[in-house]
Amino acid sequence: MESGQLFHRGPMQEVATNSNVSSDRLNGILHRIAGIQNLEYFLEEAWHDDTSSVELVFHEPPSDFVFVIPDSAWVNLISAVDIEESEAAAAKQYHSARAQDLLVSSGQSHELPKDHSYLVVPIQDIEVWRRSRLVLSWWFQELAEDGLTPPEMLDYWMTEELGNAPKEWASQRDVHPEAVRKNVRQAREKLFE
Repeated sequence: MESGQLFHRGPMQEVATNSNVSSDRLNGILHRIAGIQNLEYFLEEAWHDDTSSVELVFHEPPSDFVFVIPDSAWVNLISAVDIEESEAAAAKQYHSARAQDLLVSSGQSHELPKDHSYLVVPIQDIEVWRRSRLVLSWWFQELAEDGLTPPEMLDYWMTEELGNAPKEWASQRDVHPEAVRKNVRQAREKLFE
């Protein structure tokens, strides 16, 4: 994939060849869909909402995220970009082809549930992604140098920096909320003494 290009030409050409949508038009449609995709929403649905039928089936930054979403969510995305039915079908075919390429190349297999579709969410700015990961790693190194243990670092990050309630975060970690509170208290003492 060329620098600055979000969508892979192979699956795009394949879909364009088998539909009445040109690859240029399909590229434009895919960009419009990507413009309204909310990665944070889909990650939260996949990771934090036990009742959600959104599933994260592939992520290998700085590449793409592949979600399985209900067809109703796909229809909502498509209706927000106001495109013709044939264009919507071509976009859905691209997402399916790209998802299958990623899953096969990574050695993963996935059975697509009935009434669900693949949604590929590209990381739009790879350099920003890499820099943010680097900055985060530096921040964790500083916390370690200040004497925080790994559980203190994680609990401090998830509650104080990201704003998760200790009780909610404790349930994600499968620990008692007081264990999280204790780690955060100890982290504060080490950081602000």
